[in-house]
Amino acid sequence: MLIGPTNTVGQGSSWAAAVQTRLGIPTEVWKASLPEKTYPYRVDRMIQPEIPEERERSVLVDDIAKRFTHVINESGQPFGSARSMRRVIQDAYSRRLRGVRTALLFHGSDIRLPSIHLAENPDSPFRHSNDGLTEKLERLVSARRTRLAFWVGTTFITTLDLHRYVGRATWLPVAIDPSWFMPARSIDSEAARPKLLHMWTRREFSHSDVIDQVCSRLHDSGLVEYRSVSGISPDKVREQIIWADVVVDKVGFGATGVFAAEALASGRIVVGDIGARARTILPEHPVIDATTSTLDGLLRDLVADRSGWAAQAAAGEAFARRYHDGRYSAAVLAEWMGVPVKQP
Repeated sequence: MLIGPTNTVGQGSSWAAAVQTRLGIPTEVWKASLPEKTYPYRVDRMIQPEIPEERERSVLVDDIAKRFTHVINESGQPFGSARSMRRVIQDAYSRRLRGVRTALLFHGSDIRLPSIHLAENPDSPFRHSNDGLTEKLERLVSARRTRLAFWVGTTFITTLDLHRYVGRATWLPVAIDPSWFMPARSIDSEAARPKLLHMWTRREFSHSDVIDQVCSRLHDSGLVEYRSVSGISPDKVREQIIWADVVVDKVGFGATGVFAAEALASGRIVVGDIGARARTILPEHPVIDATTSTLDGLLRDLVADRSGWAAQAAAGEAFARRYHDGRYSAAVLAEWMGVPVKQP
């Protein structure tokens, strides 16, 4: 199997490891990247984002058809071309004639249409331009969804809220490294000042300004010890999470991803917002939902009554192990590929 060409947040690498371990199927991850750029995740091959000569790109396409039986195209991006969904569908059709199955996969912002999100989420960050990002995503995603209407194959999504944007989609949960399930410092429900952590990449999508304001007030009043960080390399993220008792993820956004899964696996209380659609599908989801208007009161109540912390942390660990240690994702891919899952 081949996964690429974005390997967003290293997820292609994580799924490949799960497939090889659980299914015994050789899997490669290809990443489109400029030669001078460093990359923190393991991949099997770096390819040019755009191969200008059609003959050279044809060689790449032919190599894929010869070497792989199954291909997952991430984010509507073809291999070796900056052109989007139209080329992806053409490549998939060409591979199918040669017996190769193709699936599409979307991670989030690559298919989440801002105008729909804004209409259905009072806290949507898309009510602002965000330096032109909102308009850019609206344009790109709208065109992508138009092409997606002609797709009749399998489509995977990594977060359950994306069912709203992709019809007939199959949930392929994010998978995290086994090291996240190693023993760690237990949360301290008796601490005089519980430790709160917020880690952000896109502040506007996480409502980080609001989170910082709320948590800083709690910090200044002596209720908690608060840390807000960004730009942490992947190998240092666990160190930050283990420091915390409570992790505040994105609030008011209606989706959660890799970071929340890692925090749950580490036995941390996670405050975020999984969204109504995900809550309906998985009512037992251990992330505690919050919005920008409820966050302050929720955190104060959480700190005031810690009697359920141990049970909440244990439920989070169990949930992460069930859905995010790679076994569930491997089983989803096994069903698509028509192969059995190896027993441990």
